[in-house]
Amino acid sequence: MVNICCIAAHDSSNGAGITRDCIVAHDFGIWAHPAITAITAQSFEHVEQIWPLPPNQLGNQLESIVKNFSLSAIKIGMLYSPENVNITANFLRNQINVPIIVDPVIVSSGGEPLITDQALNLITEKILPLASLITPNRYELETLTNRKVMNFNDAFNAAQALAEKYKCRILLKGGHFEGTILNDFIIGGGETIEVSHERRKYEYSHGSGCVLSTALTCSLALGYDNKQALSHAVNYTLKYFDSINISMIQ
Repeated sequence: MVNICCIAAHDSSNGAGITRDCIVAHDFGIWAHPAITAITAQSFEHVEQIWPLPPNQLGNQLESIVKNFSLSAIKIGMLYSPENVNITANFLRNQINVPIIVDPVIVSSGGEPLITDQALNLITEKILPLASLITPNRYELETLTNRKVMNFNDAFNAAQALAEKYKCRILLKGGHFEGTILNDFIIGGGETIEVSHERRKYEYSHGSGCVLSTALTCSLALGYDNKQALSHAVNYTLKYFDSINISMIQ
């Protein structure tokens, strides 16, 4: 059995967060071991409240996971508090040769802040330098690069700068930009990988970034190369939201 660790918050709507990570991993035939950083109250549209777990509780979860299971990848989602950023960074430093995929849950797709300012500073100092792959949305890309992203060219240049800064790869997602054909890229490590697909118009898309990031984590954990992993992750995410939207209409 392939094992991954998912470090993230609980989403009460069950559209994103730690439970969604586990569902995606299950679909890939992977056992996901969750380490919960915070509890949220939220709908499909808004995060209403966030309660961070005490750092010793997060630390104990992580210690138990690595004591009992050999990990093929680690996915980071919402960390929220500076204390839990520090606990996570200390944990990651000891995970040698394990791919670390960071979904920097900083700003929601609607522009809502999902982290404290102090925690954000610590993430850029302590978490991102350890990342193998970072999967920001458009607003997070702006925040992490301190650049205004007005179009896809801006986003591509910002992603390249971020990859160079942290010596890792960046997932650049095309969904925030215009066009009937969307292009998703993995940028960095001396290569640029592209996967194209038709734009889907979904009434429900909550958690799409989380699902794509976790699907990519699972694909890498299974040993696929970056091109194969991106293709598998994109195809899974499209099929996933096709199914969800059909079921919600019925």
